[in-house]
Amino acid sequence: MSRLSGFGLAAAALLMAMMTATASLAAPPPPGAAPVDPEMRTAGMKAAPGLITEASVPCTLADAREIGTGTAADKAPTTIYEIACKEGLGYIIGKETKAGAPLLTYNCLQTAAPMANGKPNSLACILPGNANPAAGMQSIVSQTGRACTVDKARYLGPTPEKQVYEVSCQTGQGFIILAPIAAGGAPEADNCLAYNGTTGAIKCELTTPDQQIASVDTAASSSGKCAAVKSKRYVLSTTDGSDYFEVACDDGKGYMLHVDHTGKLAETIACADAFEIGGGCTLTDARQAQTQQNAVYADLAKKAGFDCAVSKYALFPSTDPTKDVVEMACSNRPDGGVGIFPGHGPAQVYDCLRAQDEGYKCSYTPVEALFPHLNAELKAKNKGGCVVASARPFAHGDDGSDFVEVGCADGGPGWVLVYPAGASSPSELRNCVEVANLAGGCQIATNRKKS
Repeated sequence: MSRLSGFGLAAAALLMAMMTATASLAAPPPPGAAPVDPEMRTAGMKAAPGLITEASVPCTLADAREIGTGTAADKAPTTIYEIACKEGLGYIIGKETKAGAPLLTYNCLQTAAPMANGKPNSLACILPGNANPAAGMQSIVSQTGRACTVDKARYLGPTPEKQVYEVSCQTGQGFIILAPIAAGGAPEADNCLAYNGTTGAIKCELTTPDQQIASVDTAASSSGKCAAVKSKRYVLSTTDGSDYFEVACDDGKGYMLHVDHTGKLAETIACADAFEIGGGCTLTDARQAQTQQNAVYADLAKKAGFDCAVSKYALFPSTDPTKDVVEMACSNRPDGGVGIFPGHGPAQVYDCLRAQDEGYKCSYTPVEALFPHLNAELKAKNKGGCVVASARPFAHGDDGSDFVEVGCADGGPGWVLVYPAGASSPSELRNCVEVANLAGGCQIATNRKKS
């Protein structure tokens, strides 16, 4: 990409500003914007069709102007144009006279941000069709099928094939928009709730999590099964634009709500039938505690190397009728576990952190009950100086291994314990630097400071 002097000073500043560009639909034209010179508009309209083709931007020409000519770092004259498009989002395009030089291309949302010194960007779009850059996003958002009247928008940056934006809607919802750089592709919209800032660089800032999830109350009410929502959470999104939410109702019942890409309730799923959706319900427990076979499961657990005098148990749904998947609470120890008991072959009992890596969430064992066990495993690895104060399931490896992250009471660097498939003890410890590129890296607060 070319660097310019003159106009290029604004372009250089833009590279720093583009990541935080935010525009409101009510935003006025850039301060001091002068009326468009008719000759510059004529020159812009003449050049625009070729620029649109060369830049491969999705644009049906509506208006254009020539801004002026500067000099690139290689001394090649560069003329900069503003183009307004019927699709809504306009562009600033710079073309060098040097043969084969790449175009300098920004959209009007990128150039809406002020320069580093706080002054208006001299590359800000001023054509009437580009006066409100956020409004220019409406056409793109509408193509995703999402029900959203755009309120605000900001540009986040490019991927090799797409431009990434955040938009907020007048309803309070927010989306990450992935728009193809080349003409012809269809844009996509992801729920802002899928970007919580813990597993990647993208985080929504134009709306709050409370605003983003507020619409769930309406969906729950329309189900006819949940008159009042006690608690709610986002679960996952699918490639067709559907979102799944869990709600716990005041009457004690819980449901998984399938909301389609238009924001309408498509399906209400009882928690008892939702175990395969994002790990199932966590706000309510649809499984019924049982005691009839306490002795049977206690014996199976002991044979698997897990001494548990079973006081109650609950079965997880299993797609394999030849095995039982059972959460067990124990009267002889504070930490229960999840047993995988096949009709034939070896059994396995996972503690309640590893069980989450395997896809099963315990209801009877608080995470604190596992700390003594984890302390013993750290001590066996000569890391007894770390007294566990927090822990979480970290990841499940392709080879069947489980990873568990622990944080230390003294605030020092914690560890990730690696359990090979079928093993009851960790084979190794990894520090947070070593796992920085695995499953989003360490997330416990004291560990994130050290990684």
